[in-house]
Amino acid sequence: MIEVLVVVAVIGILAGISGTALMKWLPQANLKRAARTIVSMCQDARVEAIKRNQQINFSCSNATNTCVVSFTNGTTLRQFDLSIIGSGVRLSNSLNTSFTSRGRALTAGTIPITNNAASTLSVTVRTSGSIITN
Repeated sequence: MIEVLVVVAVIGILAGISGTALMKWLPQANLKRAARTIVSMCQDARVEAIKRNQQINFSCSNATNTCVVSFTNGTTLRQFDLSIIGSGVRLSNSLNTSFTSRGRALTAGTIPITNNAASTLSVTVRTSGSIITN
């Protein structure tokens, strides 16, 4: 009986340690998820512009904490609300640009993304159409 209690105590200690580590890891993982999704949306907008041979808009708004890929007439192709991620992931700045039929961005800019652990990642859209994360 004592051996079973010792095993249960050891398992409890290990679970407590791993739970603490998970809580520290989760905000950073959510921040990376948001950055990857925004990069994916930029790439989608660029590919759609080339494929359809027309201008496609990409906008991220820190007021609504959303990113949207749309046609120039306003019809939405894809939308992402960062509020659903959790961990306080927020856009620190807004960016509005359009991708041309040649895959170039009309406006370059950077979208900083923060979380409640005070970490920041940035997604940068260049006029060449390339998108980088740093």
